[in-house]
Amino acid sequence: MNLEEVRRVEFPETERITFLDAACVSFAPQRAVKALTDFVNYCSRNDEESSSAHHIAMDEKRQKAYIEAAKLLNADIDEIALVESTTHGLNIAATSIPLNRGDKILTTSLEFLQVAMPWCMMRKKQGIRVEVIQGQDGRFEKEDFENAIDENTKIIVISSVEWCNGWKMDLKELGQLCKEKGVYLVVDAIHHLGVNRIDVKEVHIDILMSGGHKWLNSPFGTGVLYVNKELIPRIDPVFWGYLNLEEPEGGWPAYFENPKITPVNDWKFRQTANKFEIGGTSNYPGAIALGESLELINEIGIENIEKHVFELTEYAMGRLKEIGATLITHPDKKHRSGIVIFRFYNSIKEEEKLLEELHENGVYVAMRFTSNIGGIRVSCHYFNTKGDIDKLIEALKKVAEVKKPDY
Repeated sequence: MNLEEVRRVEFPETERITFLDAACVSFAPQRAVKALTDFVNYCSRNDEESSSAHHIAMDEKRQKAYIEAAKLLNADIDEIALVESTTHGLNIAATSIPLNRGDKILTTSLEFLQVAMPWCMMRKKQGIRVEVIQGQDGRFEKEDFENAIDENTKIIVISSVEWCNGWKMDLKELGQLCKEKGVYLVVDAIHHLGVNRIDVKEVHIDILMSGGHKWLNSPFGTGVLYVNKELIPRIDPVFWGYLNLEEPEGGWPAYFENPKITPVNDWKFRQTANKFEIGGTSNYPGAIALGESLELINEIGIENIEKHVFELTEYAMGRLKEIGATLITHPDKKHRSGIVIFRFYNSIKEEEKLLEELHENGVYVAMRFTSNIGGIRVSCHYFNTKGDIDKLIEALKKVAEVKKPDY
């Protein structure tokens, strides 16, 4: 697909502002907007033969999201569930993987607070430990995790791309290490999925989640949860919904019309990732929009997106260096994501003022820090162009004191 055409047709807002902040909350493509409008109009009527049939039809409209998510991850469709957000997915992982007193959870020093939060909250009650890997200068390699693993290590929970410097983990190496050591690997892929390729048949991951509102371009409260099919029968959710049961003979409408049904039974749940969903009436608009956004990513092709985004980040890093910015993002091509972070000043107040002036000039970027690493964050996505980077540079020349920080 022609990315200039995709930008023009699906993301017209990019003509009004210089939007380089998909890592915060991204735009929805026009096809998702249309699908939502169609669904809202559908909900104002009852086109089906009955209200029960209407309910079933609404459930079926969610299916595209499963199909497209499975395609993007090269997963089996039974390994895909839909969740509200990355937070929802992380809490499913934290409450479903069994823990014993003395178990250790490994994470890194650069994580967004939500990544470690569920396990931090469980420390006192469960008697578990959360250990933070520091890495080196914002970089995390296989050896950093290998050195921290001991007989008590139960889970490694990480972001596959760190939000405050753009470091992309080597998931293949880390997944193999976890498999060899018998450690669960839980991956927050919110800054990875939709930009860089993840093939779960090549890379061992136990549980992966990503909200839809960032690089998946679906800010409607639905995200993707992947659960490795080998893990599904071994763990259970902490909440249960009837729509996750094995469907009764004749379907649910026929079941509800049976006078002999009772509320107490030994229910049998489907042994798919679906059993981790709430299992009740769901966020249909979010799922429908997510399906459309994922379909667009798959139509473009994740390899094409990855290539385009890499070219943009390379160009951005080169241009930022030209005007004296200090790059926080590491140049290592193997660990490159869609995020480029830079600084101009030692003073955070001056950086905040710079960010405010960029926004006033119609350039949308952000500023993010964790553990004293971070700076002004530029997000390069498939709808961006080198022209967007040039507008960022021109705005910086206009509002910044162009000189290299003294560090």
